[in-house]
Amino acid sequence: TLFASGREGAQIPLQLSGVWTPIDPTEPFWFYAPDAFDEMLLTAEPVFREQIAPLMETPVSTAVWYLILDGRAVRPATIRGLLDNISVAQARVNALLNNTDLEVSPVPALQSYGSSASLLTVVLTVFSLPVIGLVLYFTSLIASMVIQRSQSEIAILRSRGSSRRQIFSAYLVEGVLLAVVGLAAGLTLGSWIAQLMGRTRSFLDVSVFEQSRFEDLVTVISANALLYAGLGIGLTLLALLIPAARASRHTIVTLRTQQARDLERPLWQKYFVDILLLAPPLYGWYLLDQQGNLSVLGGGNDPFANPLLFLVPVMFCFSIGLVAIRFFPWVIGILAWTAEKLPSTTLLLTLRQLARSAAQYTGPLLLLTLTLSLATFTASMAVTLDDHLLDQVYYRVGSDLTLTELGESTEQPDQPQQPGQPQQPQQPDSDNEDEPRWLFLPVTEHLEVDGVKYAARVGDYEASSNVNGRAQQGRILGIDRIDFAKVAFFRTDFASNESLGGVLNRLAVGRDYILVSRDFMVSNGLQVGDPLRLNVEAAGEFANIEFVIAAPLDYFPSLYPQDGPFFVAHLDYLHEGLGGQFPYNVWLATDETVSSAAIVQGVRDLGLVVTNAADAREQIIEEQARPERQGLFGLLSVGFGTAAILTVLGFLVFAVVSFKRRFIELGMLRAIGLSVSQMAAYLAGEQAALILAGMGLGTGLGVWASTLFIPFFQVGRDKTALVPPFVVQIAWDQIGLIYIIFGTMFVAAVAVLIGLLVRMKIFEAVKLGETV
Repeated sequence: TLFASGREGAQIPLQLSGVWTPIDPTEPFWFYAPDAFDEMLLTAEPVFREQIAPLMETPVSTAVWYLILDGRAVRPATIRGLLDNISVAQARVNALLNNTDLEVSPVPALQSYGSSASLLTVVLTVFSLPVIGLVLYFTSLIASMVIQRSQSEIAILRSRGSSRRQIFSAYLVEGVLLAVVGLAAGLTLGSWIAQLMGRTRSFLDVSVFEQSRFEDLVTVISANALLYAGLGIGLTLLALLIPAARASRHTIVTLRTQQARDLERPLWQKYFVDILLLAPPLYGWYLLDQQGNLSVLGGGNDPFANPLLFLVPVMFCFSIGLVAIRFFPWVIGILAWTAEKLPSTTLLLTLRQLARSAAQYTGPLLLLTLTLSLATFTASMAVTLDDHLLDQVYYRVGSDLTLTELGESTEQPDQPQQPGQPQQPQQPDSDNEDEPRWLFLPVTEHLEVDGVKYAARVGDYEASSNVNGRAQQGRILGIDRIDFAKVAFFRTDFASNESLGGVLNRLAVGRDYILVSRDFMVSNGLQVGDPLRLNVEAAGEFANIEFVIAAPLDYFPSLYPQDGPFFVAHLDYLHEGLGGQFPYNVWLATDETVSSAAIVQGVRDLGLVVTNAADAREQIIEEQARPERQGLFGLLSVGFGTAAILTVLGFLVFAVVSFKRRFIELGMLRAIGLSVSQMAAYLAGEQAALILAGMGLGTGLGVWASTLFIPFFQVGRDKTALVPPFVVQIAWDQIGLIYIIFGTMFVAAVAVLIGLLVRMKIFEAVKLGETV
């Protein structure tokens, strides 16, 4: 029977229909926690309205409407409209029902998602500008080559009466047809690349091609994507139509005059544009060197949200590359002068051709230099950031898996008290005063757990010093020297380029020997071999312990200089000084195929109390899944591949177009007696000189930019972001891959040229009049 709280004597007979338990308390269905209904009776709405509500003075005190919405269709472009609709709905509800409140709302999450998506779009767009610029330059270079190849045809058409509009219209139709095909292919390819970027965890991660490893992104061809595609088509058409419009101005007579002028330097060299372009990157480097960051988009503490850190070195490579190309004719001229003293006719022809027509080779040489310098810098940056992530996490955790454990306390538990009696203070047991406060199982018990390779005890305690009247607070690690070397992360730059084994051997000299932070030794005028007294605190116990300084340390896993001086000593010696064993952490080297959860559960099954676990591998995976990091490394990987592909295509097209343009010249050389092998060596020498010059210049610029700018990518205010310091890694493996691609490109280009030489007929190449 239910006694209603409203009318006097209201009794409602009840019939129990069933008892319910939640299948999954974490399901979104539960707007309140299931245990909130433990003292409630549930009934159907018609029963409540017809039988219960009439008997109650206030039948409804609180009404809740709870909606589970499907957010799979929400896109950044639809967020603003969705927020507006929620505001309208809330206003209408408030107008109909007073005291209505929107308690659980998607508005904060949608606003956060919208702002994050907008910022990420801007950041990735800016990061992709070098790749976009490279593609546009490649497109304009190929378009210029094609127009130059057809320039004689255009001049003949103009001389025979065709108007400039007709020629322009022909190339416009050609460009539109190519754009339609490119748009269809580009949207499909872009969606596929976006999915690969969604699986990216590191630079050139080959696992992105594994379908089952990661859940694919749902790619949507949005209005913005179509807008960007249209913009790309427009720029591509301009790259084709501008050279076509300029070529359509010439007849045969004016064309020959213009070709003579083409031997002059390009305009950007005449007006020293390359020198002027040095100012922005040099100023950017100056700001980085003085301030340490360039922050415009609010990402000063995150390298993945600060695209200016990436754009400045790109501009540096571009401007220095232009300046270097200015001196290319001079260098080739000196080599040609030297070749005059040598008996090789082929070498002399090759160098003279390069020196005399250097302007014709500026475009391909600049393409080679830019692609290789950008590939070198981006690959080195990506490898450095990848390695630093591992170093950063392992430095913080210390090993593969770090467990915080508690031993078994030997102190007497509190005696049970009668209800209402005051709590009595705990009295020590006089018979157990000499017994240790804590008991621990041997650390070797951890080796019984599946997935554990090695285990080491690491005590982390507070320590204070008073040297020359100067008190300092810091931390001290107690370790087992032999076991620690098997589990700990360490870099040689942590201790003056000495290995972990060498550093720990310094402790082996004596049980009271201690490793000390270098800053502490310098600030207090201490030397190796000096005595040092520290006040060590562990679990509320304090003890003054005497040590002897064994060696200085710059860094040590889990110890940060920002927290004050740090020390490393023998754990057993610390415990002796403290009067017994005290709780310590256990650092584990584990099998990566066994999850940390399984290992922790296995340790608990041994009877050990694990209060916390830090898994380095899980933290690395979590950081690698950040959208900013995925986007950046995806773009870097795409840019690296794009640079390689465009360079190969560009050089192959250049080799063929150059051969066709110099058809008469090559025929004359054959006619005066050069053999096919000499001609092949002549053309191969040109290609080899360009490739070697571009590879050398591009690699040098990329390595230089990496050395100058990559250290500035270590930004942040948190101590874990600045320790350990960056170690710049030059990606020689990836550079070697580019070299292999370029070598293959050279072989392919020479093979094509030899094929064209063999098929060339002298009587067709050498004739009176013009050739098309």
